[in-house]
Amino acid sequence: MLTPAAMRRALGACSQAEIEEVNQEKPRLGKLLRRMSEFSKSVKMPFEAADVDLTADDVEALEQWGALARDADGRYRMPEIYRHALGFRTQGRARVVRGL
Repeated sequence: MLTPAAMRRALGACSQAEIEEVNQEKPRLGKLLRRMSEFSKSVKMPFEAADVDLTADDVEALEQWGALARDADGRYRMPEIYRHALGFRTQGRARVVRGL
C-alpha cells in the first residue's frame, strides 16, 4: 500500500523521469519545457503565457501535448508530472489539472 507521503516522494522522481523521456521522444516539447523552467524561480502557477515567454503557437502545442491547461480565469497550469521537475511552485495549494 502506498501512503500519501510515499506518493509525494515518488512524484519528484517520476517527474524527472518524465522530463527525460520527453526530451528524447518529443524534442520540441522538451525544448519548450526547458525554456519555461528558466522562469520557475520567479513565476508561480497559475501564470500568464507572457510570464514564461510563450507565444500563441507554443501554448497551442503545449495544450495539445497535455503539458499545459488554461484555467477559467485565463491563466495556465501544468500537470504535477511536469511541474515538479521544472521547479514551478504554486500560489496557494496545488490544484489537480483534469481533462487533459
